[in-house]
Amino acid sequence: MHELDDSTATLPPTVAAETAHGLTFSGGGAEYFRIWIVNLLLTVATLGIYSAWAKTRRLQYFYRNTQLAGASFDFRGDPKAILRGRILAVIVLAAYHYAFGFSVKAGLVTIGLLLVGLPFMMRSALRFRLSNTVYRGLPFGFSGSIGQAYLVYLVPVAIFVLPGALLALYPGTPWAAAIFLLYLAWPLIHGAMRTYQHKHLMVGDQPATFPLGMTNLAKPYLFAILMWLGMIVLCFIAGVLFAVTLGKHASKLAMALSFLFGIVIVYGTMLLIGPYVIVRLNNRAWSATSFPGVRITCAMKVWPYMRLQIVNVLLTILTLGLYRPFAAVRTWRYRVAHVTVDTPDGFEQAVLAARRPSAAAAGDGVADFLGVDLSW
Repeated sequence: MHELDDSTATLPPTVAAETAHGLTFSGGGAEYFRIWIVNLLLTVATLGIYSAWAKTRRLQYFYRNTQLAGASFDFRGDPKAILRGRILAVIVLAAYHYAFGFSVKAGLVTIGLLLVGLPFMMRSALRFRLSNTVYRGLPFGFSGSIGQAYLVYLVPVAIFVLPGALLALYPGTPWAAAIFLLYLAWPLIHGAMRTYQHKHLMVGDQPATFPLGMTNLAKPYLFAILMWLGMIVLCFIAGVLFAVTLGKHASKLAMALSFLFGIVIVYGTMLLIGPYVIVRLNNRAWSATSFPGVRITCAMKVWPYMRLQIVNVLLTILTLGLYRPFAAVRTWRYRVAHVTVDTPDGFEQAVLAARRPSAAAAGDGVADFLGVDLSW
């Protein structure tokens, strides 16, 4: 212990303060509630049209109240561009739901257009969101190619659009539902998407370094799935034992009660699994993301974050949704407080090394037109 104390005392006293910078959030629940309630009322009054401006105001509030090394972030997206993207999204969803009602040919054409268009749109959404996020005058960016976007997003898009198409083409055929088996590969699918997103992040003209692959990012799902399956098995065993204990006459009642109890336990477990996956996946992904002269560390804790989300859900239900803006602020503050940016060569040096990207590299017209959002 004495040797450890001596070595610690020899470290320069200001190194940590000069190189490690934590993110802080200065916003508050009551302040954001006023923005949220106005956004909600105007969105309802305009039949959803104001939702694009509401989205912009929300992002601006959270970004402008998030500080790093004495400077705030900002969002400069055009609400009209976001509105155009949302109108396009409504048209796409309407076409998907009603195309087969017109004819099989119309349905197949719609499915084909979705498979071709959605991966491109998702990539454009990333470019729009990041290129309009700014820190110290430097915009973020995304350099992932269109070809990579199709490799990453085509499978999840297929999972979304193909089940409805197969059930419309082959109603009552059990094997048509086999497409849902693709959901078993969701951990790898999600890992591939996160790898694509993090590997091609940019700050100004500085590209990110991200050494992890989709299998590494899929690992947090393994424990979560095992936990969920274990709860199902335990509920089944408890139901059988309960029925045997009560005897034959009450076995049906016992099994019914056990089934209902099992549903509650399983869904409760899923509410716990969600925060677990979020914490482990975000810690793993962001802590592996770095830029020239900049290292990021994300160190959220599972149980505190889980308790936070449980309280948020309960209070949101008890207040009929009015606690939602307070929950959003508490969640954002917790996440921000557990992110650290380390600059070994000095923060100013890292900022000066970055430059604004050229107009050709900053984004394309399609990204600006779509204006839809993709959060991660």
